[in-house]
Amino acid sequence: MMSNQLEYILYIFGLFLTVGGVYVYGHWMAKRHWGDAPWLAAPRLTVVFATVSLLFLGAGMIYIHYAEKQEHREYEEAAKQIAGMIAGDLAAMGHERLDERAEHLPAYHMVMAVLERWQHYGRVLSVYTLKKNERGELYFVAAPATDYNRNGRIDGEKEQAVPPGTVYRRHFPEIEEAFHGRFAMEQHPTTDEWGRSISAFMPIRQPDGTVDAVIGIDFDAKTYEKHLQQGRKQAMWTMMAMFLATAVAYLLALHQQMERKALAVYQKTLASNEHRLRRLAEMTMEGLIVYAHGKVVEVNEAACRLLGYSESELIHLPIGELVVDGSMKLNRPHEEPERFEIELRRKDGTAFPAEIVRRRYDYEGEKVTVAAVRDLTEQKQNEERMRYIANHDELTGLPNKEAMYKAVERCLVEAKQHRHEAAVIFLEVSGMKTINDFYGYAVGDEVLLHLAQEWKEKQGMIVGRWSGNEFIALVPNSTHQKAEEMAKQLIEAADEPIVVNGMELYVTVNIGISVYPKDGEDAKTLIRKADIARYEARKKAASDFLFFTEPMAIRLNEKMAMERDLRRALENEEFELYYQPQIRLHDRQVIGMEALIRWRHPEKGMVSPSLFIPVAEQTGMIIPINEWVIRTACEQTKQLLDRFPDLSVSINLSPYEFESRRFVDKLARLLADAGLPPHHLDLEITERMTMDTERALDILSKLKGLGVTISMDDFGTGYSSLSYLTDLPIDRLKIDRSFVQHIQGKKDVILPAIIRLGHNIGVKVLAEGVETETEAAYLQGKRCDEAQGYYFSPPLPYDELVRFLNGQRVRRQAQELT
Repeated sequence: MMSNQLEYILYIFGLFLTVGGVYVYGHWMAKRHWGDAPWLAAPRLTVVFATVSLLFLGAGMIYIHYAEKQEHREYEEAAKQIAGMIAGDLAAMGHERLDERAEHLPAYHMVMAVLERWQHYGRVLSVYTLKKNERGELYFVAAPATDYNRNGRIDGEKEQAVPPGTVYRRHFPEIEEAFHGRFAMEQHPTTDEWGRSISAFMPIRQPDGTVDAVIGIDFDAKTYEKHLQQGRKQAMWTMMAMFLATAVAYLLALHQQMERKALAVYQKTLASNEHRLRRLAEMTMEGLIVYAHGKVVEVNEAACRLLGYSESELIHLPIGELVVDGSMKLNRPHEEPERFEIELRRKDGTAFPAEIVRRRYDYEGEKVTVAAVRDLTEQKQNEERMRYIANHDELTGLPNKEAMYKAVERCLVEAKQHRHEAAVIFLEVSGMKTINDFYGYAVGDEVLLHLAQEWKEKQGMIVGRWSGNEFIALVPNSTHQKAEEMAKQLIEAADEPIVVNGMELYVTVNIGISVYPKDGEDAKTLIRKADIARYEARKKAASDFLFFTEPMAIRLNEKMAMERDLRRALENEEFELYYQPQIRLHDRQVIGMEALIRWRHPEKGMVSPSLFIPVAEQTGMIIPINEWVIRTACEQTKQLLDRFPDLSVSINLSPYEFESRRFVDKLARLLADAGLPPHHLDLEITERMTMDTERALDILSKLKGLGVTISMDDFGTGYSSLSYLTDLPIDRLKIDRSFVQHIQGKKDVILPAIIRLGHNIGVKVLAEGVETETEAAYLQGKRCDEAQGYYFSPPLPYDELVRFLNGQRVRRQAQELT
């Protein structure tokens, strides 16, 4: 019988919960001891446990069902005994004489008394007797009042005694079995109008053995079910205890299996690691020494090579013989790992610095110390070299910037303590760019090295390299006169010709001097003020020195203020472009224009380019300013092309822009953004930009590859080699205005020569600064191609340029009509 009872659910749940717990614990145990899942550690054992678990699931259900059946049989046997005793008592009282009218017979009351007495038995709910009438219907013979609700009173209609002859309406197959002479009991409790009960029926026999009546006993269903439930619980807990014992046995067996396998793996790994460590110990560059009780126990090959001994010589050698006297003893007791440096002695007696890392271990039941030894000879040499490099200039060997700054600070501390003066001299070697450009940086380095050697030998001062071609000299305990003498000595050494590779080279030195405590009391201030004085001294052509004065700082601040104004001007669009027309001389037509930048300062008004362009070049602002010029000129020229298709614009190129590696790509982007065809843009360069001819050729070739034209501005005032002029991809020579202004003087012979030179190399020639008709006619007579100057037009703002061009076009059209 598989009834839906709580015990079955609890058993199934408990079994699965136990299996889950075993799995979780086994998995944890496997991860801890084995490192893999339990079914991989012990597959057969796990399969057996899974099979046993399934068997316990089925066997437990069967056993609980069997226990329930047993309890039912025991209850049925007890009910049979009770029914038998009642049936025997009733037969003895003459129950066979009772029928549908039995209530008037004396035997009826005796039977009722017996039945009422049995109804007080704990399990019994009601007792009654039944017979069949002539129609085959069952009817009550004796059915005493019954306290069905168990409240101690007969207070319900259904609890009253049933009169004899009352037809029994219910049908039980067990009743028929009883009439056939067999005891019968229901298999399950039933519910009727009198409540929930389980009924048993026993035949009442006449003296001749025939069945005359049946006694019915209704047992309390709650008592019956509680009896069965106890049986099921006992069976469930018995099976759960047996399964738990099985699970524990599985876990113990699993643990033993995993321990065995883990031990095997550990032993294999240990052997492998020991082999690998031995190989690593032999392959490592560091020496390994194992020692105990002051003697060497074991070493590797690296230690033998390091110390110059063979392995047999080192074994049992006292460890003290390897340590230089005064170094830390390796056999000093210790608990924690240690790292330190000592000096060790090789077999040949030479000593070397070494780093030791040591640790104590248990080795074959004995406490030993393992020391890793690393030779520090090369490291110490490198550290010494790094200290030298950190404080000295690599080229000259002089103290570097950081070392000089610290030297100035130390000097000022001493000067303050002894109330002395001190001087800081800032030197700049001029002419190095020319030497580097013409002869290469290797020659330039030789020049700086020569100067450093000369200056280093000067007594009474410390000289160091600040950066590039800049040096610092420190004069401790100095007076104004002593600082001046030192500056003159530095200049004298630099004014001598410097011979490199058989060439005599010359440089100049610009020197600025600041004095403690007059000009400042800290290193930063004194160096800055010496640099300011050096900046003023560089304006002189020859070597010279200047002491710092406050007006120098004022002028420098003005320059810095102009730099700030330039940045603001670029952001606030204070710059403007003026254009000076360029005229073709033979027909006096406008063929181009030169873009010239102007600065309209909000407070100072129009600022001359001669004032702000040098500042822009020195500060690097020339690059973004020149980018703005190119962009604006290209955009405005593009607007004029529809009406003046032959017009081109010339832009002066800064040396800083020319030498920039990104300039070609930037120019291509600016032309594309403006939409200006490249051949309408003319870039003006100076002779100075082509001094490094190979570099200039490379840059100019890339620019020509874009399609722009190239003009050489101020031709005749520089010092470029004419032999390279034919190699440069230029389109036009621009003659400087100084030659035009002296056409009646000595330079009269130079101007025609330049024009002929330009035509001979296949380029056009443009003369600048034409201010009179006489000059224009002269240039035309000498076959000069183009000209520009105030005679034709001054530089014009864009709007006025447009009006000028329109006027030129109207005059040309009028001339054509006439």
